[in-house]
Amino acid sequence: MTQQNLRIKIQLVEPPVNFAVCLQRGKGAKAERLDYVEVLKNNGQTVEFELEVTVRKAKNGPEPDYFGPFAQGPISARFFYLCIGSVVEAGDPMWSGRVKVPLAGLDWSTIDAATTPGHFLFARYQASKPDGKPVYATVKLLDDGWTIRSDRDMSFISAKR
Repeated sequence: MTQQNLRIKIQLVEPPVNFAVCLQRGKGAKAERLDYVEVLKNNGQTVEFELEVTVRKAKNGPEPDYFGPFAQGPISARFFYLCIGSVVEAGDPMWSGRVKVPLAGLDWSTIDAATTPGHFLFARYQASKPDGKPVYATVKLLDDGWTIRSDRDMSFISAKR
């Protein structure tokens, strides 16, 4: 199997107010935070990000191996990061933590369907705790986890990278 590019869209449900969120590209000292979205009101909005990873068969097994500037972690537990920070009146956010969005559990039929032109992987997660503070660490995806969507299915207000 050759490698395939996989489009991913992640939706933050009820993002925390007065916080900013962005994608992290790269690892370690070379990591960078991309364009961020500030959430300044509690009006039921969602925030969505789009990214792309490359996927191929793992060298030592049949499972998918995700790689590229957004892919993080060991092959068996790949994920990507979203960075969370407090909004500051004059200046960039004060970054305080990250969210791990897991890519585990996808089978080849799902990946093949999602890499069909005009399709992508989509998932959502609850971005705020009941007290309104941001969720950090590894998040649990809502609904059925990762699903396949078509560009015709949804319109997005999102930060893209």
